[in-house]
Amino acid sequence: MMYLLVNVLAASDLPMAKILALDQSSRTTGYTVLDDGKIIKVSHFECIGDDLGDRLLQLRKKVLELIDTYDIDEVVFEDIQLQDVNGSKEKGVKTFKILAEAFGVVHETLTEIKMPYSIAMPIQWKAHFKIAGKGRPQEKKMAQAYVLKEYGIKCTEDEADSLCIALYYYDISNVFDWS
Repeated sequence: MMYLLVNVLAASDLPMAKILALDQSSRTTGYTVLDDGKIIKVSHFECIGDDLGDRLLQLRKKVLELIDTYDIDEVVFEDIQLQDVNGSKEKGVKTFKILAEAFGVVHETLTEIKMPYSIAMPIQWKAHFKIAGKGRPQEKKMAQAYVLKEYGIKCTEDEADSLCIALYYYDISNVFDWS
């Protein structure tokens, strides 16, 4: 019985949710909006100022603004991972801490407004698109090259990551092919 219900819904060509994907940080956040798998917007925004608290508040406000502007149904954002930054564990830990705060702001904001969300592991979306390099800078360049080759979109590193996160989430959310 459940199979028939799922099959009927899939066959009815109901649109997928409008998805907002984020490659969030406390300074520059890449974002992508998909509507039924179609790319609507690939861009980024910046949070300015020296005070982390002020930038995190800007991040929260901008995420809420994007949700409202694009009538978003679901958000997917990137999980964080500890890594060396330019060969420095100390810089890596500092970056991880700041990213953890940005992650927490996004997570708390979506929970507060009861917005459905998913968290994408970097290793998973990168593996999905065969993006594997020696370190973060090389992988960022590879994501940009993938987006340019496959979609003809020339974009920043953060924008490329957000698009890959969006497309990865869309792909894994549509694992059943009912055609």
